[in-house]
Amino acid sequence: MNKDIMIAAGFGDTVARVERGECATCGKAVSAKEFTDELSAREFGISGMCQSCQDDTFLTADDYEPEL
Repeated sequence: MNKDIMIAAGFGDTVARVERGECATCGKAVSAKEFTDELSAREFGISGMCQSCQDDTFLTADDYEPEL
């Protein structure tokens, strides 16, 4: 995440949230232990999203089970 660009775009509150170790999307506290893999941990550095928000955002059609 580019802090200066985010602040200039009006996302100062979001930057502050991530700097406090909170998810940029849902606001819950984020622990490094919650990430399922290295890619997810790196994604937190980019988007500031916790594992749960990443899962909700990046699911693909293959991730869904058909309803019976």
